[in-house]
Amino acid sequence: MKKLPTIEDVAKKAKVSIATVSRVINKKDKVSKKTTARIESVIEELDYQPSFIARGLSIRKTFTIGVIMEDVVNPFFSQIVKGIGEVLQNNGYFMLLTNSEFNSNNEKKLTQLLIKQNVDGIIIAPINNDSESLRILKENEVLFFAVNCRADINGFDYISTDNLLGGYIGTKYLIEQGYEKIMYIRGTDDQPSLDKLEGFKKAIIESGLKVKDQIIIGKAKTYDDGKRIIENFIKKNGIKSIPEAIFTANDHSALGVMRVLNDFNLRIPQDISILGYDDIDESGLMNISLSTIRQEKYKMGEIAANELLMKIRNKEENVAKQILIKPVLVIRNSVISKK
Repeated sequence: MKKLPTIEDVAKKAKVSIATVSRVINKKDKVSKKTTARIESVIEELDYQPSFIARGLSIRKTFTIGVIMEDVVNPFFSQIVKGIGEVLQNNGYFMLLTNSEFNSNNEKKLTQLLIKQNVDGIIIAPINNDSESLRILKENEVLFFAVNCRADINGFDYISTDNLLGGYIGTKYLIEQGYEKIMYIRGTDDQPSLDKLEGFKKAIIESGLKVKDQIIIGKAKTYDDGKRIIENFIKKNGIKSIPEAIFTANDHSALGVMRVLNDFNLRIPQDISILGYDDIDESGLMNISLSTIRQEKYKMGEIAANELLMKIRNKEENVAKQILIKPVLVIRNSVISKK
């Protein structure tokens, strides 16, 4: 079996001390650019792999980031995880991925578990802004970055979509297509969902329409939620009570709604226009592709990971990063103009 190269082999070939090689690997102290380039060239030539266990012990790091998502199977969150994973891999970090399943107790237990694992930091998609997990992270002085979350609290790091703007853009688009009565299937009581609802109401009011004349129902997170909510509405109010336009707080529930409407032989968009939110991959793959509001999911994860790694490397910098990404209207063929 071929002997794996050691740090001693790298030092000998690069004609420097083992300590200098260690400084370059750990990026701990300044080494001249010329020497750094020579050492990195030898590391690549020998295909030397540093021991992350030894490296972690020497600088008190595990080179592991804990990640808590609400639902890793959901394409929205899986794209965020993909962005996180690529950044971590490129920077020599490992990811411990966990799934809270929209359950606050699960989220709390996972947070405590990851802290016990001595992760260097945590990226979390909290169920809500007053999540106990956020308090635990603060109290334990764990570096963390929140995704798909907005909380204007001093010292709270987060990245999210400007969902108030997203709700506004989507509603404005439907109104511009000639719809004056819209069914809005809202999300749960997390901040992104509340912001979308606020954006919906803002567009309605600015257009001279009345919020009380619209139909606001739901709390939908999933495909099954969308099916259940529209089925219950039809059962209670009749199929003719559905307005000619429906805007849902996420694509998953929009697809569930589309399935039920199809079962009732209602045509999309000829009979009812549907607008979703998120732009998951499935949205553009249907026979009737879903018009939607795109969230830059991969980018969200990528930025969160980069920002957290910067926090880890520069602990003395305690300036909160609160980032909102602008959403984009994606026009496909599930909405038709009435004009």
